[in-house]
Amino acid sequence: MRAVLTTGNQDLRVTDIATPEPGTGQVRIRVRAAAVNPVDVATADGMFHNLGLLPTDAVVGIGWDVSGVVDAVGAEVGAFRPGDEVVGLRTGFDADIGTYSEQVVLNADAIAPLPAGLDLTRAAAVPLIAQTAAQAIALLGPQVKTLLVTGSSGGVGSYAIPLAARRGLTVTALGKADDAERLRESGADVVATSLEDVRGQRFDAVLDPAVIGTDLFAFIVDAGQYVGLIPAAVPPSEREIEVEAVSVHADGAELAGLLIDVAAGRLPLRIAGEFPLAEVEKAHAAVAAKAAPGRLLVTA
Repeated sequence: MRAVLTTGNQDLRVTDIATPEPGTGQVRIRVRAAAVNPVDVATADGMFHNLGLLPTDAVVGIGWDVSGVVDAVGAEVGAFRPGDEVVGLRTGFDADIGTYSEQVVLNADAIAPLPAGLDLTRAAAVPLIAQTAAQAIALLGPQVKTLLVTGSSGGVGSYAIPLAARRGLTVTALGKADDAERLRESGADVVATSLEDVRGQRFDAVLDPAVIGTDLFAFIVDAGQYVGLIPAAVPPSEREIEVEAVSVHADGAELAGLLIDVAAGRLPLRIAGEFPLAEVEKAHAAVAAKAAPGRLLVTA
């Protein structure tokens, strides 16, 4: 089968490799599509190699999100069988085979059935950003009533807003002016296009997909919360602000609920384009340039 591999030197090689077999508690998926995420671009650019988290000569697979059809199951898998249409999340940057591949093996508890009303290809855009947003919102304490979300025009931010609004929070979205109407419709009470728009305000918590960092502390109440998305990039605490970061984990049950919400229109789904495996470099270039007004998919 074909899969995209990288050594972290900005190389993305479509390579013929052996088809993986599912182990106990695992399923193999014939891939329909995978989403392109900033973490995928960072992996290909060598971020994890340069940080010493991967050996300098390590060859790894690319891709976290996946949609497709189950074509084999391992022992002790009762929830899925060949022919099932599924969506899943493969976490981690050190996999031998990622979801940019014709087939991939995932743990059965990392996947969810495709709900009625949701296109299988488009569903690949959901897992990582939706579960990151959901798990970030879950970190917020019961005292949080007001929330500032940075990067609201992006993937995680666009899911965090409706999820926070559903929880009853008053949400201020920091995003692009062109997206203001969409952000309000998704649940934002206020849309700001720069931090100057909220200068002087204090929020119970800030969710920071844009990785602004320490500068946001001026907008957080004493003993409030800061939630980031990159554990290695969160700023040190001050004024007793609780600083946390999401280490996203795969959860098939959580994903199933999020997919149902997407299918029902309660959560957004914006697809900007699709690329075949052979054109994966073009997809990465577009994500790196932040040129796409939505998610980009790689199709197998």
